[in-house]
Amino acid sequence: MLGLAFALGARPALGGECSATLVGGEPALQHVQAQTRLRFIRERLRSDAHHARIWSYSWGAIYSSLAAGQFVAAPLVSHASGLDLYVGGGASLIGLVPLVFTPLKVMGDDQRLEASEAEALGTEPCGSLARAEELLVRDAANEAEGRSLLFHGGNVVVNAGVFFVIGAGFGHWTSATISLLTGIATGEIMIFTQPLGALKALQAYRRGDLGPPTATVRIAVVPLVARNASGVVLVLTF
Repeated sequence: MLGLAFALGARPALGGECSATLVGGEPALQHVQAQTRLRFIRERLRSDAHHARIWSYSWGAIYSSLAAGQFVAAPLVSHASGLDLYVGGGASLIGLVPLVFTPLKVMGDDQRLEASEAEALGTEPCGSLARAEELLVRDAANEAEGRSLLFHGGNVVVNAGVFFVIGAGFGHWTSATISLLTGIATGEIMIFTQPLGALKALQAYRRGDLGPPTATVRIAVVPLVARNASGVVLVLTF
């Protein structure tokens, strides 16, 4: 009887079944084998990290180009226009702050997951799965924060500050209005194009929907640099 009880108690571990309480998953998720759940998280985080790098590098190039272009042009125009360009260039540098100092965590977490799997090779599967689930939850929360009112509000506040510097400080209200509208629009596009792969993966994972992701419309903004022109391109991927 003791041997039978031990065998029954060990069955979930031997069958690769692990608790789903860490992510608040549906009860059915627990009966999905650990390796299947781990593979889902690994593939989704790897894909999300790829999109996050494209998004980060593209916006880094856009804001760097905007800043450099305005700083270079400032000495070449009138003193009044130059002041506006210096302020605009500084505002563009502020746009780089979240990309540099608070990058999306998934860009490093996909590599951490790969490293932890290599270290845990051959060990108890539920421990490896728990570490992967922690990264998935952390990355989902990070992406949700990037779309939060905090970032939308920060975008408005920064551009409103530029508006008052140029308008009230220099008396250039037309230039200030143009800067306000274009600055807010650019910041909002950046926020709304931020990848949400980890957040969507967590929602599917909790439901136990571990199939491939459904096709969605993706929007990306990439810099365009040519011999006689420069700017940005809005790309829709179906």
